[in-house]
Amino acid sequence: MPMPMPMPMPLGKPDWLDVVRHRVRGFRVPFMLVVQHHAIQSATRLVAPVSLPLHGDVDVLAPRLLINGTQYRARVLDISAIPVTLLGETVASLAADRDAIMNAIDVVLHGYQVR
Repeated sequence: MPMPMPMPMPLGKPDWLDVVRHRVRGFRVPFMLVVQHHAIQSATRLVAPVSLPLHGDVDVLAPRLLINGTQYRARVLDISAIPVTLLGETVASLAADRDAIMNAIDVVLHGYQVR
């Protein structure tokens, strides 16, 4: 039996660890991963680009993510603030991958693996 498709969230209202489509010119990645918690209101959100795997990817800096049956990587080294108005619909929640994502952020910020 096919899995039901998640209902799209309202534009510009992503939750923490949601994967969203975007309208950012120059970003040639299909999705963004929201790494800023949704309780922190601002005109921007901290996001990490999400792309297909590249040769030489390291799990601790580019965690593996499964989105709609396809493997992607979160580009944690490329976290940036994006205006909320440029964030599109939510296509997935990666709350289940929280540990891998937070470990990658910890490595970038602290220089070592915390977990």
